[in-house]
Amino acid sequence: MRTLLWVGAMALACLSTSAAAQTFPLSASPEGWARPTSPCVYDPLTRFCTPVSTATPLPVAGRQESVALATANTPIAPTTLYGGNYIFTQACTAYGSVALRYRAPDGSMITLATKVVGDTGGGTAFQFGTSQVVDVLLTGTTGCNVTLSRIP
Repeated sequence: MRTLLWVGAMALACLSTSAAAQTFPLSASPEGWARPTSPCVYDPLTRFCTPVSTATPLPVAGRQESVALATANTPIAPTTLYGGNYIFTQACTAYGSVALRYRAPDGSMITLATKVVGDTGGGTAFQFGTSQVVDVLLTGTTGCNVTLSRIP
């Protein structure tokens, strides 16, 4: 019994020592040393990966994205959004209908909202998922400008 307890204690000690002592080798990089598992920012010009730091943070998308869906009553091709919270605004000299549409999984465009008058409260808020494709369909309008702006 005493031998069994000693073997169990030694096995537990070895297990905890190997888990605590696990380290990774350091590798050289242009601006210092980094572990191979550390995140880094790759520069295609120099072909080096600089460790993430306050001086070289990870790249992020712009804080604000604004998409003109129609200009001078001419809709643009469907566009892909970053995703997040957006404000939909439109202004036309004469209204028919302005339909904001999104792409469904089957590839068809589905109407999300239809406007028949100008915005009076600064626009309408919508939420979109990452890489959502949207466009606008103008019917019976003149002089329409339509914008979808991401809220940072």
